Amino acid sequence: MPDEGDLLAYLSSQVGVNKLFHLFRKEIIHQRGIQGFIRLHSFSDEELEFLADFFNVSIHSLRKKGRVDLEAFDRKLNSAGYKGLSLIELLELYFDEPLLKLTTLEARKDFLKQLEKDFSLLKDWLNELKRGTEDTRWIHQIMEESPETFETYVLYLSEGIRLLPTRPIRLSVFSQIITLNADSFQPSKELGKLWLHVLAETKRLHAIEPIRLPNTRKEADDLLQEFNLYREDITDAVTVVNLFAETLVHYHPMWESAVHSQSVMTVPLREVIKLSAIYPASTQSVVWVVDNPELFTRLLDEIPTIPMICLQEKWSCAAWEVFDKLVDQGTELRFVGDLKPSSIVRAESLLLHYPDKARTWRMDVSSYLAARDPHVTLTEEELSLLNTHHMDELACVKDEMKDRRNPAYLMTIIDELVSELNYYYNK
Repeated sequence: MPDEGDLLAYLSSQVGVNKLFHLFRKEIIHQRGIQGFIRLHSFSDEELEFLADFFNVSIHSLRKKGRVDLEAFDRKLNSAGYKGLSLIELLELYFDEPLLKLTTLEARKDFLKQLEKDFSLLKDWLNELKRGTEDTRWIHQIMEESPETFETYVLYLSEGIRLLPTRPIRLSVFSQIITLNADSFQPSKELGKLWLHVLAETKRLHAIEPIRLPNTRKEADDLLQEFNLYREDITDAVTVVNLFAETLVHYHPMWESAVHSQSVMTVPLREVIKLSAIYPASTQSVVWVVDNPELFTRLLDEIPTIPMICLQEKWSCAAWEVFDKLVDQGTELRFVGDLKPSSIVRAESLLLHYPDKARTWRMDVSSYLAARDPHVTLTEEELSLLNTHHMDELACVKDEMKDRRNPAYLMTIIDELVSELNYYYNK
């Protein structure tokens, strides 16, 4: 093979080479490798002479075929005086620039534009990357270092979005399904960090909002959990009492024993997802969803047989799993919570999620006025939560709260609550 200087001089002297190599380069960038073909209809006979000599065929036969396969040209290089050079290496030598290295923003934009066509589920995310903002610089560095690796990542990310679970699943299991590697989607991995970025983009309500990548482990876990993905399934749990449960083969002995002994159980997500059915241990097909642990304890003290679920500030995925299984059995959920903005938001979330099977209890204007604490003033930030949802059922009490700017705590009227519930459970 001639040295590089002689080779470049020879190629530059050949009519049609520059046109041919530009088309080769465009197709390789489009295909991300030596694949595809270019058409010859725009070449003159003089411009085809180089190709005819290269393949040792006539110009007529080239015109009849009408195209040149890149793989065929690459194979021919080994036996045509270019031994040791691939087509990509030859083009990089000719143009004096990396061919598949995305060293400029414009090249990366073209690359991302092509990916948009191939992975439409990630169109919004890829479009955001095309802006080339400083907060996505780390992603552009991945592209620069290895476009092939980045394209593989995008394939996995697209599959992840397509297969987002509707039920809770461990992140390692999800990762195994998508990539055949249980660790690939872990946030400490490159692909895992990209996955968090995709989820953060998916979560935002409008494109003008910035994509907020989690900064702490808790923030990462919270984001993953919004999409039913859990790094582990032990600490996510729900507290229940007086509920029966079944597996696919039999009654669950632990739940049955807890009912008979009137014991409270805190059950991790790992165990909840094994159940096929949950229902109240009562003739009343109602379960009380209590948003205050102190209220839960007091009601249970007075009414030991009442079926209840205890929630706290952050609702767990295990709780939603229990809700789903109860509703599947025709059970009605009745939300009982303090009359404060955060509890009202949770109540409305439950009502919206189960419009035919969820109701609130004692979350009305009369209860609010009776339990109101005039010594506590709600902040503007707390009051703004009342605008999260818009439901007629709680509109009146929300308006009253906005006017008076006080929360109300149901423990203030606990005797009334117990008296009313006793009518159903201690007849």
